[in-house]
Amino acid sequence: MHMLFRRLLVVIIFLPLTAAAQIQDMGSDATLDIATWNIEWFGSASNGPTNDDVQVQNVADIINGSGIDIWAVQEIADINRGLELDALLPDHWEGILATDSGQQRIGFMWDSRVLQLRNSTHILQSFDYEFAGRPPLKAEFTVTLPDTTFIATFITVHMKAFSDQTSYERRVAAASRVKNHIDFTGLATQPVFFLGDFNDELTASTYNGEPSPYVPFLEDTADYTALTFPLEQAGGFSFQSGSFLDHIIVSNEADAMWLRGSTRVLTNLVTVNSFYARTSDHLPVMASFGSSVVTSTEEVVLRPDRIALSDPWPNPARGSVSVEYSGSDPDARILVMDALGRVVVEHTASFGVNRVDLPRAAPGLYFVRFAGREGTTTRPVLLMGN
Repeated sequence: MHMLFRRLLVVIIFLPLTAAAQIQDMGSDATLDIATWNIEWFGSASNGPTNDDVQVQNVADIINGSGIDIWAVQEIADINRGLELDALLPDHWEGILATDSGQQRIGFMWDSRVLQLRNSTHILQSFDYEFAGRPPLKAEFTVTLPDTTFIATFITVHMKAFSDQTSYERRVAAASRVKNHIDFTGLATQPVFFLGDFNDELTASTYNGEPSPYVPFLEDTADYTALTFPLEQAGGFSFQSGSFLDHIIVSNEADAMWLRGSTRVLTNLVTVNSFYARTSDHLPVMASFGSSVVTSTEEVVLRPDRIALSDPWPNPARGSVSVEYSGSDPDARILVMDALGRVVVEHTASFGVNRVDLPRAAPGLYFVRFAGREGTTTRPVLLMGN
């Protein structure tokens, strides 16, 4: 594979504006934080944003400031601009770029303090037509978190674009090929993260309202979870026109580590230095995974005007706790986790007072975590014996 972002040259760029101060850290040292992002014609002199210097700087600021550990990226059009981006990132960032993606290359960028590359390769190259000349890129990593180490496989795609029948049929065939590759190989029992620019929606296709090309994943609920499906159902979007095209689907082994409510579109980035005009017409989509939870009681809510969660009561508690939630997020969850970060109870949040029962929980320190599309916050609670 071609190694992207090697330090082969040093580039000094003088820019009048910086996006760094406007970017919120969305990750945590205790979790694996992943994202997919189509960086519109990155570095192309003839397509996408007209000022490539600003695009490179904005992308570097977003990667540096967001706290995300691994990015699946699409539309990397200029390798030299990729090297410039590399020069703006800390030394612990590494990346690979597809060798078989035409002008719109796909790839991965990751923090080597968290992920160590084991191997990478293209898959399903014999189905080049179905994948629009961009066969999927697969990479296997060792993931090291503070309390666990595991092996994970990432598959990224940039599916065929456009809403005509032929393009739709090519996406249908390509999605089926990816699922078969996972189901009928050693990946069937491994944590797998399938993410990228799917160029279609999950609720229904952009072609004539036909069933989504990704229905085989959606219907196989025993083996897969489409993390972005609820966001799309709630009216979210990842593409400037209002469509939800960028998705994260995970295997059940990865779902077991998923922090409910952590999936989100980084909509706050639209404020970054004229984002749509200068950076990309797609917004990044992220999710977090891990066996532990951040136990800080500091609020990390993105929209405090829309979300409030009271301290749990009684505290200490016996058998159940209550919290009061005010907000309008239909996907919000209240999780109760033990000191090791294991989910003891998952409760759908409703407006007002929520009583959460803990019938089988052993006495000790627990954490009540609110998780929704607008952000997360965690509160400690001491559970006493009955």
